[in-house]
Amino acid sequence: MEEELANLTLLDEEEEAFQEDLAVVDRNYQFCLVGRCLTDSIVHFPSLRNTMANLWHPIGGICITDLGDKRYMFLFFNDVDVQRVVSVQNGEDPTTLALTFTEFWVQVHELPSGLMTETMAKQFGDFLGKFIDHDTSLGFQKYIQIRVRLDVTAPLKRKKKIQFGKIMTAYAQFKYEKLSLFCFICGKLGHGKSFCPFRLKIEQSKIIFGWDLSLRAVPRRRSTVFPVNEQSNWRNKGKDISNMDRLVNGPMDLVLVAENDRIAAMEGKKR
Repeated sequence: MEEELANLTLLDEEEEAFQEDLAVVDRNYQFCLVGRCLTDSIVHFPSLRNTMANLWHPIGGICITDLGDKRYMFLFFNDVDVQRVVSVQNGEDPTTLALTFTEFWVQVHELPSGLMTETMAKQFGDFLGKFIDHDTSLGFQKYIQIRVRLDVTAPLKRKKKIQFGKIMTAYAQFKYEKLSLFCFICGKLGHGKSFCPFRLKIEQSKIIFGWDLSLRAVPRRRSTVFPVNEQSNWRNKGKDISNMDRLVNGPMDLVLVAENDRIAAMEGKKR
């Protein structure tokens, strides 16, 4: 009986909660950022730590901690350094964040000049992920340049069908700036074609390479001139534009259906 009472007392003590102010918890992460490496390869932490410290060069210093599973916490010591690196939302636990989103600059090519508008930029941005901004600082370009928040667990989107009136259609082509390692088989970031999980599920002879290096944008140049003859090239890309699509269907069914869901060229409404 005495032993049972002792156990009950112990349970009661375990259930008694320490009271802590939530603001104190939030304050602990006030100057913290958290991120992870988009690679399936082994990451050499000391090299990563030195590279990031040299890249950001924080005024007040930085402490970088390996949280495991290729997740890293970056502790700054003032708000100035944090805001120089990225805009953050305070108070989130770095050990529980999903870390499945990243931001990219994406170029939208194969558009007539009349469609290079903010409205179209927002439509393309929300199709790719979440629209953040578009860049007009470089003057007149042959493409729209948009900042997008992408889901790194999803395949990269390659194109988008556009409807001109009732008859003519075309495909806008996407190119990602500073795009590093991605898979030509599944279209996802973080691994190459040799290490794609789909290789374990299908016969080697039936593998389709639906993605290629055409998704990698050429570094931007300033003062790019738009040749007059290129402004009219889109008129020749009517119903036969689908013949230019090199990313054909395969047994893996990796071609994204959403890419062929048309958007209206002028009104911004799906049809």
